[in-house]
Order: sequence, then structure tokens, then C-alpha cells
Amino acid sequence: MARRKKAFVGNVGDVDLRLMRVFKVVAECSGLSAAQSKLGVGASTISKQISDLETRLGVHLCHRGRGGFSLTQQGEIALEHIDRLMAATNEFTSNMAAINNQLTGTIDIGMIDFTLADERNPLMAAIGKFRETAPDVNVRLMTGTPAEVERGVIEGRLHLGIVPNYQQHPSLSSQKLYDEGVGLFCAGEHPVAEAQRTGSPLPAHKVEQHALVHRGYYESDLLRSKKKRFPVGSIADQTEAVMALVGSGLYLGFFPLHCAAETRAEYLEVLPEHFRYETPILAIWRTDRKNSLLLQMLINFITPT
Repeated sequence: MARRKKAFVGNVGDVDLRLMRVFKVVAECSGLSAAQSKLGVGASTISKQISDLETRLGVHLCHRGRGGFSLTQQGEIALEHIDRLMAATNEFTSNMAAINNQLTGTIDIGMIDFTLADERNPLMAAIGKFRETAPDVNVRLMTGTPAEVERGVIEGRLHLGIVPNYQQHPSLSSQKLYDEGVGLFCAGEHPVAEAQRTGSPLPAHKVEQHALVHRGYYESDLLRSKKKRFPVGSIADQTEAVMALVGSGLYLGFFPLHCAAETRAEYLEVLPEHFRYETPILAIWRTDRKNSLLLQMLINFITPT
């Protein structure tokens, strides 16, 4: 009978944190070879460090060898916990430095794609002011679906998220930033576009007979109510993917008005008096991070007064 590995016990020490950082880098690089340049050590040393971490935690974190690199199920869960621990450690370091009037560290922001293209988005101006006040703080940005951004904020990997107002976890606080205009679009080769060019009658119920690009995540009640009569033509998560599918001429799709205005492709808005709407864009953050000095500074710069 195989001996059961010893479960993790005791306090997290400096050695544990160092090994966890190594594992995190390897996971982000999807392998030991790619992680060598970032860590500055050879693959054999990295493998030994991961083995030490596995012994310390009592779980098998990853498969590595000739068959390639992949995380085990336990490794994926452990990585989530390590991400949260690293975020908490970095925030503690930043807050202690701020007490001594030394604003250092990193602040992580998540947003949906094409958000920055809207001139009403205050993020870039806020980052500029933030950097003037705290020049030694690194600002990192990532893009993802609303669910991915929200999860990053909940898990502590992101300090701030910018998402549409579609649902909100009870652990989060939020502030409305602005309203984003959204319309229904088709490409120039689509039958609906041809009907618009020729002036043929185009009632809403006829438009709703055409296949639509749906999103692969939960959306606001307002948007779901507008989409429910359309047959599903395709599914996409990112706005850019929706626009590409609409641009093929095969589907209709909802996306922000500013996106259509800034692309070289030909998109026609369909019955704006019926399908156009506005959705609030929110800044979200974890309520229990209210004592994070860097986060509060960024919130003050980004939210309307």
C-alpha cells in the first residue's frame, strides 16, 4: 500500500514563498525550459525546487518530463491558492512601504477587451495621475471576459476590474464609471444590410429571424431579453471575435458603438431605435481590500467626483 504524503503543516516561511514563486513562474511559462531565462537557473534546478515544494505541500503539482509539462488537478487548485497568497504578500509589502511614505509595489487591473477604445473610459487618465503620484508602483493590465475579470478581483489577483453591470458578487464593491452605447450590427454582405441599402421593409421581427453571435458568458437581463428571439449562429467571448464573425457576413451581433466607429471594416447598425441600448460600465474591487492604500488611490483617480 502506497504511503500517503504528509499534508502541509506549520507556517509559511521564506523558503516556501520562494518555491511557490518558482512554481508560479513555471506554470505561467507552461514549462521548465521557458522558465529558465526568467528564473536564471537550469531546468534540473527548477525541477528540484518544484519537487521540494511538492514534498512541502504534500501534493503532486505537475507532470514534467519527455511527455511535456502540465498541471495536475491538485496543481491547478494549489496555483489558485498560491496566486492569492502572492497577491496578499505583495499588498502587505506595498501597504507597509506606504506607511513609511514609500509607494512601491504593483497594482493589477483587469478589463474587458476594447474598453480603452471608448473615449469616456477614465482609466488611462487615472493611470497617468496615479503614476505621477506613485512613480515607483508598477501598473499591470489584463483583458478578459467579465466573468474572468470578476473572478480575478474576487480571488485577489486583481486589485480593480472594469466590467459591464451584468451581475455582482456580494464580496465586491463597485462604482459606475460611464454608460457604454451598444448596438446591433451586420456586415455589408449580410441580407439585412442589403435590405437597408435598398430601403426594403425591415421590421424587427424579420431581423430576429437571422442568426446572431451570442456570448459564452452570463450577460445582463436587458441584453439577454434583446437576444432571446434570435437563433444562435455562433458563440464568442471577446468583442473582437464577435466583430470578426459579424464581419464574415454570416451573422448579426451586438457590440459597443465605438468599436464600429474605429474599425476599417464596414459595419451597419441595424434598427438603432429598436435594438440600441446603454449599459453601465463599473469599476469593481473586493470590499475587504478597503485598507489597500494603492487601491484607494487608484479608485479616487478613476471614479467620478
